[in-house]
Amino acid sequence: MKVAPDIYRLTQGVSNFYLVEDGGKLTLVDAGAPGDWNQLVGEVAVLGRDLVDLEAVLLTHAHSDHVGFAERARTAAGSSVWVHEADAKVAKTGKVGKTDGKVTPYLFKAELYRTVFILLRRGGIKIVPVREVSTFADGETLGLPGRPRVVHLPGHTPGMSALFLEDRGVVLTGDALVTRNPLTGRRGPQIAPSGFNTDTNQAMRSLDTLGGVTADLVLPGHGEPWTEGVAEAVRLAKLAGRS
Repeated sequence: MKVAPDIYRLTQGVSNFYLVEDGGKLTLVDAGAPGDWNQLVGEVAVLGRDLVDLEAVLLTHAHSDHVGFAERARTAAGSSVWVHEADAKVAKTGKVGKTDGKVTPYLFKAELYRTVFILLRRGGIKIVPVREVSTFADGETLGLPGRPRVVHLPGHTPGMSALFLEDRGVVLTGDALVTRNPLTGRRGPQIAPSGFNTDTNQAMRSLDTLGGVTADLVLPGHGEPWTEGVAEAVRLAKLAGRS
């Protein structure tokens, strides 16, 4: 689905991933679950492009439902795979650290079972390790299609980063700010649930950093696009608090 000029949202109903087109070349932001590969291939074909046009996969963070088919893109399409340096080891090994919350408080939420069911069907419960990754750092503008600028927003993971397409007024926030909670089903701007965060307090503080980004369109890792600007999204996320 086209969400902005030359930006396309792909989703299996839980995690979002996005294609950015620029000068006939493509950048993919996040890689869904492993079973979403054919969705990517189909969308590339619809755009009249080929897999060789996919220059890079940029991972907002190293969780299984975002790393997804990145390794397959690396080997089949020859795409480089990028992630913040603080998440590189997890992306390469698939070994995720502890969270500061537990999943047990969500066991009576139907959304938890919806999320798990969809991810199980698409192989998105465990990370498929990426054998070769390139790393980016906070503030870096990458010489890739879309020229994204890295905004480091730790808390969900140590390397959680948004990708800011400054000339387009678009920021892709991964799970630093979402508009649908994958464990409770709550809609609207919010941080990810504590059961998935390495440091929920830090995730809340990172909203202040995100608030410094001037963008009209927010494209989250979970939920629908937000069209009322970053400042309002951050304000509402702070009001929503922890979950």
